[in-house]
Amino acid sequence: MINPLRRAKLKRARRRSRNIIKTRSGRVLKVHRTLGERWLNRRDLKSRRKIERMRGLPKSRFKRFIWRLHPKRLAAYWFSRDGAIMALKIVGVTIVVMFVLTMAVFAYFRKDLPNIKDISGSALGGSISYYDRTGKTLLWEDYDAVKRVPVEGSEISQYIKDATVAIEDRDFYKHRGFDLKGIVRAAFNDIFSRGAKQGGSTITQQLVKLDRGWSEQRTVTNKIKEIILAVELERTYTKDDILTGYLNAAPYGSVDYGVQAAAGDYFHKSAKDLTLPESAMLAAIPKSPSIYSPYNKEFFDREAFISRYSYVLDSMVEIGKLKKEQAEEAKKFDILATVQPQQTKYAGIKNPYFVLAAKNELTARFAPSGSSTKARIGGWKVITTLDLGLQAEAENQVNKGLAQVRRQGGDVAAFVAEDVQTGQMVALVGGTDFANPEYGQINYAQTPIPPGSSFKPYDYTALIENGNAGAGSVLYDIVGPLPGYPCTNKAHPRSGGNCLQNYDFRSPGPETLRYALAGSRNIPAVKAMLITGVDKTIATAEAMGLRSGYKCYADTALTKTTQCYGASAIGDGAFLHLDEHVNGFATLSRLGVYLKQTYILEVKDSADKSLYKWQQPTKEPDRKQVIRPETAYIVTDMVSDPNASYLSGGRPKPQRYNGWNFGIKTGTTNDAKDGLMMGFSTKYAAGVWVGYHTRQKAMSGFMENMTQPILTGWMNAVHKNIKPVNWSQPPGIQKLPAFVVTTHVGVGSVEPSPSTDIFPSWYKGRDASSGGTAIIDKVSNKKATSCTPPLAKQNTSGNTNAEKFSVDTFYGSLAAASGNASQQDDVHSCSDVLPAITLTISGNTLTAAATAGTHPFADAKYPQFPGTINFIVDGNVVKSYNDLSDSPATRSYDWTGSGGVHSATVQVIDSVLYEASDSGTLNASQGLTFDSAKADGGQTKFKWSGGAAPYTVTRTDTSTVLCSSNGNDCEVSVAAAPDGTPVRVTDGNGSSADTTVS
Repeated sequence: MINPLRRAKLKRARRRSRNIIKTRSGRVLKVHRTLGERWLNRRDLKSRRKIERMRGLPKSRFKRFIWRLHPKRLAAYWFSRDGAIMALKIVGVTIVVMFVLTMAVFAYFRKDLPNIKDISGSALGGSISYYDRTGKTLLWEDYDAVKRVPVEGSEISQYIKDATVAIEDRDFYKHRGFDLKGIVRAAFNDIFSRGAKQGGSTITQQLVKLDRGWSEQRTVTNKIKEIILAVELERTYTKDDILTGYLNAAPYGSVDYGVQAAAGDYFHKSAKDLTLPESAMLAAIPKSPSIYSPYNKEFFDREAFISRYSYVLDSMVEIGKLKKEQAEEAKKFDILATVQPQQTKYAGIKNPYFVLAAKNELTARFAPSGSSTKARIGGWKVITTLDLGLQAEAENQVNKGLAQVRRQGGDVAAFVAEDVQTGQMVALVGGTDFANPEYGQINYAQTPIPPGSSFKPYDYTALIENGNAGAGSVLYDIVGPLPGYPCTNKAHPRSGGNCLQNYDFRSPGPETLRYALAGSRNIPAVKAMLITGVDKTIATAEAMGLRSGYKCYADTALTKTTQCYGASAIGDGAFLHLDEHVNGFATLSRLGVYLKQTYILEVKDSADKSLYKWQQPTKEPDRKQVIRPETAYIVTDMVSDPNASYLSGGRPKPQRYNGWNFGIKTGTTNDAKDGLMMGFSTKYAAGVWVGYHTRQKAMSGFMENMTQPILTGWMNAVHKNIKPVNWSQPPGIQKLPAFVVTTHVGVGSVEPSPSTDIFPSWYKGRDASSGGTAIIDKVSNKKATSCTPPLAKQNTSGNTNAEKFSVDTFYGSLAAASGNASQQDDVHSCSDVLPAITLTISGNTLTAAATAGTHPFADAKYPQFPGTINFIVDGNVVKSYNDLSDSPATRSYDWTGSGGVHSATVQVIDSVLYEASDSGTLNASQGLTFDSAKADGGQTKFKWSGGAAPYTVTRTDTSTVLCSSNGNDCEVSVAAAPDGTPVRVTDGNGSSADTTVS
């Protein structure tokens, strides 16, 4: 039997012999070969051909490549079989590499790109809508950034669709998102042309750019991103949807974005009603709105626009959307003559000052200064904190008070109110004539203004917070040298004096902080700041609410900051914002808790999704205890004390109303260019400012006559129907003996002051009840004698010993305050001749004629006691003159209070506190009031009340007499007194009242 292994070998040998055939020519052929044999044979042949081909060629690959590029060998190789195979390899590899690179680029850029889910234009937004706090009353549609009104495709004229496609992207309905030819053409132009860059974007790409805000960012990276998103859009939406989205987003000049907004502004019609010429005009604009928009007065090029307008029409003809005759007819049409005037920026705005303040806060919150990104403000709804009822009352009070402001030389008033418990602004009047082209849009509530004496509560807050003082502590209200005030010349400042003076040029001597603050005394306020430190006092004020800062400026420019000095304690040479000032007083009302002020309750996007919603602040930095509750309560109690307040003048004291306690502080700058009054309760804090619009004109009279009616009018009205809730005393407050003020401090203050007062828990006082009893002469500061007049005597025992309560580090020897009991008064003598005064009453006018005695009315040795004439009606001082110098001196006062019988007294006090008085009976008529002056039909009718006949009405601008009457009215023709004429009525006693014909 044959071995199986041998049988296999024999079988393979027989198969090989059968596969070999020898031809007659002797050539050997192999047939019936296996696949493996054939593959080996082909590889062998390929190797032999390669060896044959490489014979004589350079060995290096690179050198062989160069060798084949020789002109003589180039065609022979590349058109050979081997060359063709090489070319196919190169093309294949290139395709694979490009595909991989394309996918890599797509993946790299796509990972950071958002999905464009809405191309209707709604997501791009439009105007910002501002509403009152209810969210129901629209205050303003703000188109300052974007005016856009998205509409459906069916609401857009076919003309504007065809015109847009013709001028922007003729192949729009053919490509799939991008046009390679256009991109290459634009790239070639950008590289080789020196002109402006050429765009190669399709309508789809332009929609992507508008949606993503890339219109001004022309980079390769953004171009790649455009193409990626454009392709995705084309796969997701129809061509008509994409065209509609573009027409809802395209820029048409000014603030108009989208064809609906543009049609409304340019032609006062809807987008669906656009005619062919109107459509051609709008389609011409997006290429370069600054040049082609008629609303751009600065850069609009009429010739360039006409040329492009014609090009749009010709393009429509070329793509078959328009007949040539139609295009030529449209070219003859004067389309620019049909363009409507551009609407004003603030068309239709209500409560403009408040709304613009809210806009400032919106910008600061979503697009702060220096931000590298812009807030996408499209279609937002902003619900403000505005309370329309409180705002209406504010506007009413400002309008009522404006007549008095004008009578005293001003022409502008501003008002701000804040809800104390939330920090929400509820009312703001930033000016009195928003439409005024010169100054109407200045918001004086947010413009730097000097606060005058209304800054003084911050001085005493810092002193109590950082020192050992309370409401009953003492500062000396005496003229003398202080840092910044050398006081080498005690004359009136207008005569070259360099001493710090009070508004009334009096120096009452030692005063409690309560009476110094409520009496608005300058000297103690500056001392309070200097004792605490200027920077520390200002830091306290800024922490309480002056978040824009309390800035001291150079005299020549309000933008150049400089070091603050003591004058800033009384609001001179330093500036703040009225609305922030109100927030500072609200911090006092909250017993030292600062709350961030806000004008905005909620912000919603175009999809009604809340982007921001106000919540009661609970933590820093929006809520912070910036001063201790005891400090805030003490200062609040001082400014709400009607007995300590200097305010009078026949009006009720504003600190009390219907069970409510109001904190009140006035403010007047030394140059009389600014008048303020601040007020607050536990419910609301408010502030009013009056002045001239340039702030470069001084006003006359008392600022309180302008500010108090506005502030108290609003405070009383809004608290009228609210149950009173006053401040609760915080733990730690001490009620201790206090210095008793016996010298009259202010016109309306009530002396003597209480013998006890409130102090903070950290106060450590001296024993105020110790020590002996002595009656001293306030003038000589020595022991009084029988010749010392009553006004000059002061009991220094117990609470009248100022030394025991003094915190005044500028007074020198504090012991001197109680006088020297071992020396006697050497100023007064029993032989001195007393001053004399007589009272004359004529109608409502009181006249005092005073002559000096042994001592003059004013003496430089005793500057704290200037000569004074007081007019007293029914026991109340209604007018004081502290400017007596020569003798005799005559002063008059017109009673403007109620009519009827009153007791009247005049008092004169000389420089050493001798006094004399004279009394009489005032049978007063009602004060003269000009009730109305109205142009009605062909007549101007005047009505008045009060005063005494006869009456005469004159024009104040020409002094022309218009009419006279013994009654309470008269009239003239409108031609003699047209609308706007200033007029005055004068009665038989010489009293007068002014108004303006309306």
